[in-house]
Amino acid sequence: ARALFEQGTRADPTDAPTYQAWALMEQKAGNLERARALFEQGTRADPTHAPVWQAWALMEQKAGNLERARALFEQGTRADPTNAPTYQAWALMEQKAGHLERARALFEQGTRADPTHAPVWQAWALMELNRSPAEALKILERGLRKVVDIEGRSSLYCLQGSAYARLKKFKEAEASFAQAIRLNPREPRNHYFLAFQALEPQKRREEAVEHYQRALQLRPRPEDRRKIESALARLLKS
Repeated sequence: ARALFEQGTRADPTDAPTYQAWALMEQKAGNLERARALFEQGTRADPTHAPVWQAWALMEQKAGNLERARALFEQGTRADPTNAPTYQAWALMEQKAGHLERARALFEQGTRADPTHAPVWQAWALMELNRSPAEALKILERGLRKVVDIEGRSSLYCLQGSAYARLKKFKEAEASFAQAIRLNPREPRNHYFLAFQALEPQKRREEAVEHYQRALQLRPRPEDRRKIESALARLLKS
């Protein structure tokens, strides 16, 4: 693999994604110094390629070098101010570090950088959900006015349903989950959350069973499958 990466960078020394992919391979192998050198080469090859700055920052974050990571995230956002994923990754780092105000500011910058990027709205709303479901709803409403892609809108409606459920507004939650399913009927989580957070609290056992069964038919991820199977078994025993 290294020989192929070397050939690729020789063929096109300006191709930052190749340096990035090579650096990520070295990182995975535990060769952090080599990865750093390759990330640096990638940023020199194309200083405007935000993903290489972001990948380098994430490596430094994982290594516990938060100040270095911040500097790299900042360079990435300067390299491409329209790249919402870089703001989002930086915000998530600050959230994890307990710097919530800084995270909020970065999420806001991310939504301005690309208002159509659903994941940045979703990540911001998720951060606010435990503290204030009402605040999460405001963020999601803003996002739904901007996001146009179907899967992105579906994910925002699903999270909106969870926020309403936290407020015990189960009818509103049901409506949001229904919208999520209408847009993306093959997403297992949409059916699971409708059953668990809206139908069960309304004592609508049979409908909940149907949606748990539908979620399982859609081949959920292993960690989701365990939750769905547990919820379904509990209802069937009751």
